[in-house]
Amino acid sequence: MSKRNYNVFFNTHTVSGIVISVAIYIIFFAGAFALIKEEIQAWEEGDQISNTERHAIDYDNILKKLDTKYELNGRDLRINMEGKGDHVYILMQGSKDTLASEKGKQNNYLYVDVNSAESRTYSEQYSLGEFLYRLHFFAQLPTIGMYLSGFVALFFLFAIVTGVIVHWKKIIPNFFAFNPKLTLKRVWTDAHTVLGVIGLPFQFIFAVTGSYFCLAILVLIPANLLYNNDQAKLIEDLRPDQKSYEWIAKAERKLPHFNDFVKEATSTWDDFHLNKGFIKNYGGTNMKYILTGELKDHVRFLGIGYIIFDAFTGKIETIRSPYKSVYTEDVQRVIGRLHFADYGGLPLKTVYFILSFITCFVIITGVLIWVEARNKKSMTMRQRLYTAKVGHIYLAICLSMLPVTALAFIFVKITNGYFTDKQSAIYYFYFITWLIAILFFRFKRDNYFTNKYSLLLGAILGFLIPITNGVVSKNWIWSAIQQHQYDILLVDILWITVASVSLMFYLKIKPQIKAQSTFNKNPLVMKPLHLKKAKSL
Repeated sequence: MSKRNYNVFFNTHTVSGIVISVAIYIIFFAGAFALIKEEIQAWEEGDQISNTERHAIDYDNILKKLDTKYELNGRDLRINMEGKGDHVYILMQGSKDTLASEKGKQNNYLYVDVNSAESRTYSEQYSLGEFLYRLHFFAQLPTIGMYLSGFVALFFLFAIVTGVIVHWKKIIPNFFAFNPKLTLKRVWTDAHTVLGVIGLPFQFIFAVTGSYFCLAILVLIPANLLYNNDQAKLIEDLRPDQKSYEWIAKAERKLPHFNDFVKEATSTWDDFHLNKGFIKNYGGTNMKYILTGELKDHVRFLGIGYIIFDAFTGKIETIRSPYKSVYTEDVQRVIGRLHFADYGGLPLKTVYFILSFITCFVIITGVLIWVEARNKKSMTMRQRLYTAKVGHIYLAICLSMLPVTALAFIFVKITNGYFTDKQSAIYYFYFITWLIAILFFRFKRDNYFTNKYSLLLGAILGFLIPITNGVVSKNWIWSAIQQHQYDILLVDILWITVASVSLMFYLKIKPQIKAQSTFNKNPLVMKPLHLKKAKSL
């Protein structure tokens, strides 16, 4: 490669990486915890999980109670049966029946206990796991959040490709030549290269799949043109199980039992487990029951199957065998499985979690390389001050996420059951605490201090999380093991591990490391505040 091309790729990699570094750090940090959002919710609520099989749930009892409370007639319902917890999520669309009341025409998204059939609204059951999952794709930013995260993922893919091109010849030598005793810039550079290589396949997968999920609208534009803007037909071909049916009239006979259809669908294929159920035109003459699911992982990696029943006749209108491959559906599913690690069980999620944190470290080292490299005498003091300022802001935002997230776990555990609107409570606590931490570290203007004490606070709070769980819910680690509450146990063990690693790194960071920084050799000259004011006047 010519020197000119190398410089182009190097500068492109640097600029694209710096621009998205904070956003991509948030995505991967929150995404690591999003992998276990169901376990976090179980830990937060603290109740023992019965691990009821999805086909053994009494859906008829749930539907009966919901009908009394929300008037289901004429609605389309989606029942999310995924997970192992004692709850299902039900999305109900507004009624299509023109005679329906205002209550019946409202959309609702509910959390329903599978044992008591009691329901709660989305904001009432909101959990920290759900918050971190949503933060993973910036859903807290209305409308633009998902698209922003999609473009960040796209630029991240660009940074990965240019990074491989730039470091191609040095990848193998630098991988084996890593020496933490060299100059600080060299340490960051080697660590950035070594860990970047280790996590490269994982990062590439996440960049591609993340771009697809968040920018799906761009994928559907050309497909929409092929269908002459008939979006209903497009969705029907892509996701046949989500086809919409026109409302005809209310049925004047007793509704068939949904439980019977669930059992029939489950027994149609061996090792088939349900993940979603749809009821179209509830209570209508043309009511449909749709059951979708997959074969277990050890049988087939992509084993999507579904059955569409006519509810009153019991006739199967459409059936897709999980042993049959359908390109349009299987492509979407494989992207989802790769992104959410919902195959391979806990061991794979553990690998994803570790690789997510490795990626966070790669991002931080990239920022530190840039900060160190731009603090040189050939640059003006204004340029060097600007670089240092950006570094302080970036590290304050990123590194403070560890102690803030740990503190949020303690907060939701202590306050569980106190707030009717848990969503707002978590929003206010997390973002206000995060803002305070950012401002504190930003104006401390010391990256060494930010790094060291973010790790220390993260370690202390991380060790307090299982203690808080034991005191509040009596779910001590030994109790969780005896009661086989492994979802709750997972969160405690995870935080003990994270806290232990954080403490280890805290103890490894010595003042001698700070002395290796270019800022120690080429110190910045900060103008006193009164001189700045005088100059502006």
